[in-house]
Amino acid sequence: MRVNVDLRLKDVPGQLIGALEPVSKNDGNIVGVVHSHDQVSAGRIGVNLTFEVSNEKTLDKIFSEWREKGVDILKIDQLFETFTLEYVIVGDVSPAEMKRITDGIQALGDVESIDVRYSISSSNERAALISGKVRKKETIKLANRFMRERSKKAGFLIVRGFGD
Repeated sequence: MRVNVDLRLKDVPGQLIGALEPVSKNDGNIVGVVHSHDQVSAGRIGVNLTFEVSNEKTLDKIFSEWREKGVDILKIDQLFETFTLEYVIVGDVSPAEMKRITDGIQALGDVESIDVRYSISSSNERAALISGKVRKKETIKLANRFMRERSKKAGFLIVRGFGD
């Protein structure tokens, strides 16, 4: 799930790192941080933080640790769950085919991110790892169908990862 929060931290050195530690310690993935050091109010600095966690229990642990550290949680702007896509592709997969695949997955909608790792070989056999996050479980089914159709058409082997 992806979470976006506005925090207020004491205006003393080390507070930003201290606020990020609970996310990292609880296996969260920090996506973005905006530290508004120029805007101090009542001795506190505003921070907007976007991160991903696997479940509500983990999120509760992070919030609890923030309260213990004296971090003010002003608001939670967005809270939505994400689902993992993972595919390993083996075969004669050209860079142009990889572009068709990523464009096709993005066209499904509700895609949060796509990451491609591509190995180049001297033979025609190449391997690629495509991983990503989507906002709806239905998108996983659509992506699976799309990938099966692409693999049949282009003649490469596809292995679906287990994901979350």
